[in-house]
Amino acid sequence: MEFKYNKGEWSEFYVFLHTLASGKLYAADSSMNKVPNVYYKILSSIRRDIEYNRDSSTNQIIFEYENTQITIPISTFESMEEILIEKIQLGTGTFSIPEINSIIEQLKINSIKERSDTKGDIILKIHDDVTGFEPTLSFSIKSYLGNKPTLLNASNGTVLKYQLSAPISENEMNRINSLSGSSKIKNRISAIRDLGIDLLYKDVPSTIFKENLQMIDYRLPEIISQIFLESYFVRGKKVSEVVQSFLDYNPTENPRIIKYKVQEFLVAIALGMVPLTEWTGLDEANGGYIVVKENAEVLCYHIYDRNRLKEYLYNHTKFDTPSTGRTSAGLLVHNEGGELEFSLTMQIRF
Repeated sequence: MEFKYNKGEWSEFYVFLHTLASGKLYAADSSMNKVPNVYYKILSSIRRDIEYNRDSSTNQIIFEYENTQITIPISTFESMEEILIEKIQLGTGTFSIPEINSIIEQLKINSIKERSDTKGDIILKIHDDVTGFEPTLSFSIKSYLGNKPTLLNASNGTVLKYQLSAPISENEMNRINSLSGSSKIKNRISAIRDLGIDLLYKDVPSTIFKENLQMIDYRLPEIISQIFLESYFVRGKKVSEVVQSFLDYNPTENPRIIKYKVQEFLVAIALGMVPLTEWTGLDEANGGYIVVKENAEVLCYHIYDRNRLKEYLYNHTKFDTPSTGRTSAGLLVHNEGGELEFSLTMQIRF
């Protein structure tokens, strides 16, 4: 069987091999550096109802398949993860890695992608030295081995709508919409402002995403919409810098509260909140957040280290402008009531 995946998907399998091979998952600080004295001992990993147990006394990975016990030397995992990481770094697009087919088949894996109903990207059983417990936890994985990963993908769910503070003529509307080029959306927003007109928050059309945001704070749909609008005028669009720019122009807002709300929003997305699924307020990835760095180092923001995760996300993410394609995003359009509206589609990446 040929297995073809992209770098992000292969990275998830790399984390699976790496954690079982090393038996440790090191913590990261807020700058994504390893904390040498903090790590979580890996006891097993669970994939598609199979539990792969790490036996350090025999240096074996042991699991049961169809009532038969199967053992694979940990050294095999170590050699395979080295091959895998080399091929991931060299690969482009979607690609196969024939050299590791043998380990995939030995592990009785039909697909390295987790089922869509699985919470998180990997499930690990760890020994927690803090509590002495051995919980089974799900983790979200983000990989820097390929293109910078996205935190929040653009979709119909992430559309934000704005209304004009005053009416404009059809001629002005057409003139503004005709502005083109790589900075067309920024230029259109500037053209509206040059008329002495503000773009005011109107709505998040996706009821689900709007309510998910309101679970964090009832005002968050408005706050995030205005902050995202501000991102078009901040070089680099780094979230922390955009928030500061927003605060500079909105002195009545409390900086401590705004920063906290934005951080909670980022953490909620990182741990499983998605725009088009009703969110309970609970973390889907209840173990935390695993990062695969460009140098293949695997680090973790454990759920206990929520503050580190907050700072990492706040200082390492940026707002992004996805392609408008055939949508009306970035254009002045009349709604059903004849009023002019302006919409943007939000995306956040590392």
